[in-house]
Amino acid sequence: MTDPARKKGPMRILILALTRMGDLYEMYPMVAALRETYPDSQISLVAYREFCPVLGPLSLLTSVYPVDGPSLLALSRSPGSPLEAYRTIRNWLQEIDEFDADLLINLTPNRIGAVLGYLIRAREKRGLHMTPDGYRAHYGPFVPYLGMLVKNRLYNNLNLVDLFLKIACLKPPVSLPLSILPESRSNIRKKGEKEGVGPDDIRIAFATGASQELKRWPVERFLETILVLLESDSRTHAILLGSGEEDRKRNGKICGGISALRPDLSVRLHDWTGQTGPDDLFALLEQSDLLVSNDTGTMHAAALAGLPVVCLSFANLFYPETGPWGDGNIILYSRAPCAPCAPDSRCLHPVCREDLDPRTVAAVVRKRLEFPRTLETPDREALRLFLETLLPVGKTGIALSKREVTGEVRYRPLGEDRESPEEFYRNVYEKLWREDLEGDLEKPLEGLCPEGGDISQVLDFSDRLLHLAKKGQEVVQRIAVCLDSGRSPVPENLLSSIDGVDRQVEEISWSCPPLGPLCLFFQLEKESIDVWNPREIFHLVKRTEKTYEDLRKRVERFSRIVREGRRALPGETDRAEEPGMSRFSGFEMRERIGQ
Repeated sequence: MTDPARKKGPMRILILALTRMGDLYEMYPMVAALRETYPDSQISLVAYREFCPVLGPLSLLTSVYPVDGPSLLALSRSPGSPLEAYRTIRNWLQEIDEFDADLLINLTPNRIGAVLGYLIRAREKRGLHMTPDGYRAHYGPFVPYLGMLVKNRLYNNLNLVDLFLKIACLKPPVSLPLSILPESRSNIRKKGEKEGVGPDDIRIAFATGASQELKRWPVERFLETILVLLESDSRTHAILLGSGEEDRKRNGKICGGISALRPDLSVRLHDWTGQTGPDDLFALLEQSDLLVSNDTGTMHAAALAGLPVVCLSFANLFYPETGPWGDGNIILYSRAPCAPCAPDSRCLHPVCREDLDPRTVAAVVRKRLEFPRTLETPDREALRLFLETLLPVGKTGIALSKREVTGEVRYRPLGEDRESPEEFYRNVYEKLWREDLEGDLEKPLEGLCPEGGDISQVLDFSDRLLHLAKKGQEVVQRIAVCLDSGRSPVPENLLSSIDGVDRQVEEISWSCPPLGPLCLFFQLEKESIDVWNPREIFHLVKRTEKTYEDLRKRVERFSRIVREGRRALPGETDRAEEPGMSRFSGFEMRERIGQ
């Protein structure tokens, strides 16, 4: 990564992250990496006003620009003119522009983020942006990856924290400094002592809430888990966390249930709902031994504090993507055929929440408590072997996190899921993107092609996709020859061919899901070609040709890696080689060249 051009003095870095609490905590390792790379820099954050209070412990931020989320969202949906919308936010934009950013990193993955990425001034920009004619543009090789990930998450192994780091062109940080107030540490210690928590007792925190009901493990399941843990060790204390009326009701039911079933244990169950602001929360997590949590902001706060997490993943949550960033964390996930569902799902019968067995969760918690926060290799192997013994339960899957040599965090499923087709293709893509986007040719393929997997059909589709990529590249080259020779207009059949190729590429993404990431990445790259000046038509054509060339190279790389995994299977022989809608479609190219 080269340093962005800047004026004299400390570097000024602006991060645009209009996201929720958990995403802000997932963004913080990137801030730490920026601070390590540019020690004297000023790092400012643009965030929704409602989430600004949770930023207090994130001490590496220099300042925060709060944004009123509801007003901005209403403005984006207003039927009024774009000019009026701009006038409404002009004063706010001027305040941000006075920061005079050398570098803008935009992590806001939506239309609002693209517009603001275009309007905010900076000498260099990374992340999502917008072209002057209103299309998304991706500044950095991993930005289209973020857009591709949503629809192809089954084939992603990259944690969001690591993706944010890659978008910013940074390596993982060495440390994650936090500012936990001494009075907060004292408050938590005194509160625990007052409620009978001794210095040698085991403190297990429980985050029972989540932003949506779909993401919440049922109250009865939490109750049973806590009951098993309290019964198993007289030194164990369970602390219920949360904020708001819904969390209060949920945790109240858990306390009421324990009191009714085992009143003698209720003295070791502590309901601290609404009693831990951001500073006290980090102090509590620092002093706890483990957190059991739905996929929540609290879980990501625990990851920053270095607290081991046992995370419950189901519904539209996908653990390789959103699991807590750190070594030695454990995910229990649903193995339902429909899980994970789409991010915007509104399932009326989320039976997958019932797949996680409370006694299995309790057994995982007890075992993880036997090991230190940071796992050495022998400890991790001992933990893995134990977790494998729990897997015959059936509907519950288990994954264990590991920090790689690169500093990135990966979750690997245990048991038979380790040899599933989805895990194989996740590993294929992990190697493919490492080679293609980072130039790392040394990354070995993790795991083998699953026996009995229908790889032949996938390879047949990859041959078809390779043929389309070559055809698209050839058509664009012929268009370039027409323009270079002064021939006008460009023959209609060439422009129509582009449309046909792109439609067939999209059809392959639906017909063969393992190729979906390649197809959508190609479409996003075409969309983000930021050439809009008609005088630069030759540059436009060259950039368009390159998207087909890149697709061709990626398909060839995909097929090679899949075959590597296949050849590694006992008794497998080489397979004989077979011949094998996006922004700049033919219609849009007609507009650009005036036809």
